Amino acid sequence: MQKKTLPTQLTKAERASGIVVTAIALIAILCTSLIVSPVGTPLRSEVRSAAMPHFGQSWRVFAPNILKVDRELEIRVAWLGDNGELIKSGWVNLTQIEQRTAEGNPFPSRIQKPLGNATGTYLGRYQKLDDAQQKRARDTFIQARDGGFGAIAVEELIDDLGKDDGDVIRFLRFDYMMMRYSTLFATAGFNKTIERVQWRVNRQKPNDFTHRFDDEAQFKPSTTTFGWRQSIVDTEVGVLDAYRALIDRTDAQGAFEEAIRESE
Repeated sequence: MQKKTLPTQLTKAERASGIVVTAIALIAILCTSLIVSPVGTPLRSEVRSAAMPHFGQSWRVFAPNILKVDRELEIRVAWLGDNGELIKSGWVNLTQIEQRTAEGNPFPSRIQKPLGNATGTYLGRYQKLDDAQQKRARDTFIQARDGGFGAIAVEELIDDLGKDDGDVIRFLRFDYMMMRYSTLFATAGFNKTIERVQWRVNRQKPNDFTHRFDDEAQFKPSTTTFGWRQSIVDTEVGVLDAYRALIDRTDAQGAFEEAIRESE
């Protein structure tokens, strides 16, 4: 039985096919490089105008639920002065404090993400309310009581916002959590007995994929400010110590001191 020998030379058809495949691959690589290249690259606009209608790309290719908006939570608080007057602090950016734990770390712990996730959940529940409900949600939840002020009872808030409305219940539950979180963080940072808290959410949508290299922001930032909430939190020493440790670890005490200097 004779052994089959492999041909030592390629046929003309095989050589031609190899050249065509190589050329197509090189053209695809070149076009892809031009499509994702910075603005001003020669031939970029011509290639993009021809390719984008058929091979358009967006940031969503990188994840099923990619973050489309950068959110920051800021709080300010009020406490009683020596003469019983109400003193309001300046604003403190809690998101920036939380994210300091990830600065300079190529493999940061996901523990620095809870506030960002919570802020997104809170806004999501707020946005499910109708226009009238949202307007009420942005107002104060405090009322005069017995010569002073106190939190509006949750039953009254439910009746006011919309009884038997599941979206209202879900929003108020998270609103209460935000009040507790803000109060505990503020108590640790300001080292004062907090009477009431207020927060606002700043949102900045990053440029879309097409404009990712542009220096100018494509979208304007927006802010949603919510009204004052009475602080009704029992501050446990162990919990406050954990918040103080975070503030010390991130060297964030200066942010609270600046907010005191800006107090009204």
